[in-house]
Amino acid sequence: MPKIVDHNLYRIELLSKSLPIFVSKGVASVSMRELSKELGVSTGTLYHYFPTKEALFSSMVKHLVSSDAEAIHKLSEENANVNDIINFVSGKEGHFLNLMLLAVDVKRQLSDSEELAQLVEESFTSYENALNRFFPKETEGKGGKAFLAFFVGVLFLKLKGEPETSWIHLLEGLKYLGDLFSGDINEI
Repeated sequence: MPKIVDHNLYRIELLSKSLPIFVSKGVASVSMRELSKELGVSTGTLYHYFPTKEALFSSMVKHLVSSDAEAIHKLSEENANVNDIINFVSGKEGHFLNLMLLAVDVKRQLSDSEELAQLVEESFTSYENALNRFFPKETEGKGGKAFLAFFVGVLFLKLKGEPETSWIHLLEGLKYLGDLFSGDINEI
């Protein structure tokens, strides 16, 4: 009896397994042949699902960002608080670090590709919009962007070799800075 393949599930599996390959080799440097070899599939199979490397990369990023945004949205619907979102992102540090490295790679190596630059921009906007659900409406959409900036900064600290950096400790530092600048914030 022939093997029945769920093509959508198989496609998602290929997308998920592609992330570490793109991170380790670089988006511009890796070829479809290398991707197929690393994924353990034929080049023809890879081309069957993705007509180009750029299509594979774009689909991968959209899938991962969409899954993350959906998980963040679900947390917000469960009346989770900021501690819950901190636990969520800190629990997936490696995943988010890989996505951040890819964004930097695209900006540095493929800055002439409007499509990929737009993909990076849309990804950040998706995270920002999902994170905005955790902050009061009074923040006028600034809460998600501020948290995203904080989050990316922490990832860079960890990348630089400070893995013991505590999310909560840094948040306490932000509170201190907020208190320090609270009277002068409108003058900046």
